[in-house]
Amino acid sequence: MVDYPDPRQADREYEEFVLRNENEEFPYKSSDVVCAVVDRTSRLPEGLTQLPSGEIIATDDLEEYNRLYGLPSRVEWPLSPDPAIPPGAVSGSTAEPRGWGPAEVTVHDITPAAWSEEDEELRPNALALAVLPDGRQLLASGHDGAARVWNIGDGAEVRMVSGHSEWVLSVALATLSDGKTVVATGGKDGLARVWSVREHQALQEIEAQRRPVNSVAWAFPPGDVPWLVAGGDDATVGIWDVDSGLSRRSFEVGEPSINIVWSVAAAVLADGHVYVVAGVEEMDGGSVYVWDASTGTRLHKHAVSLSDDRLRHISPRVAMAVLPDRSFRVAAIAGPEVRVWDGQTGQEVLSLSVPWERSNGDVALTTLPDLRVAVAATSGQQTLVCDTESGAVLARLDHQGSDYHPVVELAARPDGGLLLAVGRTDDHPARIARLDIRW
Repeated sequence: MVDYPDPRQADREYEEFVLRNENEEFPYKSSDVVCAVVDRTSRLPEGLTQLPSGEIIATDDLEEYNRLYGLPSRVEWPLSPDPAIPPGAVSGSTAEPRGWGPAEVTVHDITPAAWSEEDEELRPNALALAVLPDGRQLLASGHDGAARVWNIGDGAEVRMVSGHSEWVLSVALATLSDGKTVVATGGKDGLARVWSVREHQALQEIEAQRRPVNSVAWAFPPGDVPWLVAGGDDATVGIWDVDSGLSRRSFEVGEPSINIVWSVAAAVLADGHVYVVAGVEEMDGGSVYVWDASTGTRLHKHAVSLSDDRLRHISPRVAMAVLPDRSFRVAAIAGPEVRVWDGQTGQEVLSLSVPWERSNGDVALTTLPDLRVAVAATSGQQTLVCDTESGAVLARLDHQGSDYHPVVELAARPDGGLLLAVGRTDDHPARIARLDIRW
């Protein structure tokens, strides 16, 4: 009777069943027990975990079990290098905002022609951009049951990975210190999985949550293996060591399935600590949390509640960007409103709005070579790219009539320009634009 979490309860009910059906004329036989149909896809009760061998142990004992008996790592993970600039205290913005915008911005639609062909198995619901050291530009798109990595230059599919039993809800691309490109996926099945892009090798599988994993992000603490950050429906933000698969830290933000973590972002700041940002749905709106994950302390909590009754339950999305002056920025979108804060001081530096019909949107941040920070925000009808200092609009892409999916990614190019990706609802990876900026 494998569905009993407590063997004493199973024994007690077994004895009660035997006594209740006792008959002197027909002695009891073990085959008289009513057959119990067990759903093999059902999850174990809270507090229990099933090992690959089939053995069931208490979840609280899992880390100790992995330390003693866990399988060796599938790959030798490279340690993240120390920063080029000596560590120092994280600060707020060190200069007055520049009130002038660019002299000229040229927007080029560079969506690969190959992406105009429909693929009935492709339903993108997550995006990730990466500009590699060798100049290649990759896009990852998470969709129904898998994730794909694309070469933006020619539109070719570099790799498709699958292994989740349900939808892939989130993706994150990263380049390791040894040059290897990896992609992380978060699934509705509660798993976070990591893959090498070039070798198509499964590197790690983490039971991150008992509920859907809505967002994943990478962090690279100096002198350590990479960390994977995951947030989802169980009201926690978990931080995992991708080498051992063990938990480094976990932050609770409320009640499972009520306080839902819709979005996470992470980065290493000037003091060498990993900072994590999360967008959380709450009963009266939403909140943005900022933590120092290395020490386990919360730095800020920003409310993003809106007065519109249609937005009582909003799903805030977040992003963060690090500047060389030891400061950082945090952005969030909730409904039509986009806000950007100084990450250290909590002071708001920009507020803007995008056309809105649905409650969900998406936001992205990136740092330009001249220390400006650009923000991209989309609601599915329109995508805006703005300079967070002057508030100048760098690009405005209208999607009306196209029913674009509200997913956006932004990356800085080595030449000072920007790369923008916007999700398309059905059958296509994304729309890609290049922004050439002259200040």
